[in-house]
Amino acid sequence: MPPTPRQTATALFRNNIQLSNKLHTEYLDDPRLLVNYERFANWQLEHLLPFFSDLYQQPGYAEAIDFTMNDLAGVGISKRDKDLERAAPAITRMLPLGALNTIASAAEMNARVLKSNIAICRALLIDDELPAEITEFDYCIACRKASSLEELVELVHAITGLGGTLQTLVHIPLIGATLRAMRAPAHAANFGALQEFLERGYGTFKRIPDIDLFLSEIQIRMVEVFTQIHTAPLDELQSRSQDARIRP
Repeated sequence: MPPTPRQTATALFRNNIQLSNKLHTEYLDDPRLLVNYERFANWQLEHLLPFFSDLYQQPGYAEAIDFTMNDLAGVGISKRDKDLERAAPAITRMLPLGALNTIASAAEMNARVLKSNIAICRALLIDDELPAEITEFDYCIACRKASSLEELVELVHAITGLGGTLQTLVHIPLIGATLRAMRAPAHAANFGALQEFLERGYGTFKRIPDIDLFLSEIQIRMVEVFTQIHTAPLDELQSRSQDARIRP
C-alpha cells in the first residue's frame, strides 16, 4: 500500500529536520568555523539584498524579502530547527496536512540551503580562516567549487516552492486563530522559536498583495544572480574586485 500524503509529508519533515540539525552541528561544535560561518552568512546576505532593493518599495514586499532571506535561507535558525525536531511528534500528529506540507518543505529547503552555504564557506577558507575581505571574485570561485548552477537553480525553485506552500497555508480556514491560540502553550513548552517562525511566515505572506508576482520576481532574480556567478568571465570579476579594493 502506498504511503498516505500525511505519511509522505511526515517522512520528508523528519528526515530533513534531522539533516538540518546535523549540518548545524558542523559549525556550532567548531568555534572557529562558527565565527567564519556567521561572518560569511552575513556577507552573503548583504551581497544578495541589493538585487531586491526596488521590491522593498512595494507594499508588503520588504517584510517578505526579509523573511525569505533570513527565516527561510538565513542565519540564526538553529534554535528553531532544534524546536522543530523536538516537536516532531506533535507537529506530524496535530497540524493540518496543508500546514504539515509547509513545514516539511521548509525542512527540506533549509537542509539544502545549509549544505550549500557551509560548502561555499569552506571553499572560501584559507588556512581555516576567511579572507580579511571577501570579494565578489572570491565568492564566485567558491560557489563554482561548492555547487553547480543546476543545483543552485533547483535551490531557488525549492525556496519559491516553499513560498507557494505558505500561500496555501494562508488560505486554510481559521489557521490565524489557531496559531494565535498556540502562542502561550508553545512558549511554555520552550518551542518559542518555532512558534515565532510560523506566526511570522503566516503574517508576512498574508500581507503580500500578489504572492504569485512576488515569488516570480524572487525566482527570476535569484536565477539571474546564480547564472552570473557561474558564467561571468573570471577576469572581469577579478578586475571589478580589484577596483573595489582601491576605490576610496
